[in-house]
Amino acid sequence: MTNCEVCGTRFGSKSCVICSKVVCSSCINRQGTRCIRCSSRKVETASFIKKNWPYILMIVAVWFFVSGLYPFPYFMAIGIPVDMAIVQPVLIATTVMTIPFIFMLFAWKKRSERMRSE
Repeated sequence: MTNCEVCGTRFGSKSCVICSKVVCSSCINRQGTRCIRCSSRKVETASFIKKNWPYILMIVAVWFFVSGLYPFPYFMAIGIPVDMAIVQPVLIATTVMTIPFIFMLFAWKKRSERMRSE
């Protein structure tokens, strides 16, 4: 067992999700997520989008890269007729490339929550 970083007792067994300090059961809120210091400060956790904005930007960059190589979506946007048989492989490839990144975002979110609770 480690010492509680709030009150100093030797029963520190939980971790605060905000400051990651090891705290005892009497220094954590009722939900078992925040220490009493972070609860009193009303510190809010960052949203899912704020935490993962670099990865979301990477997905958008991949989309623009694919669109730059295959400018058919831009042609469609400005009104130039495009045969959908040409666009279909681009859309399928983009979807297939995006799916693993979406699963990684959710896996990283679950992993970060699990790491905080330990």
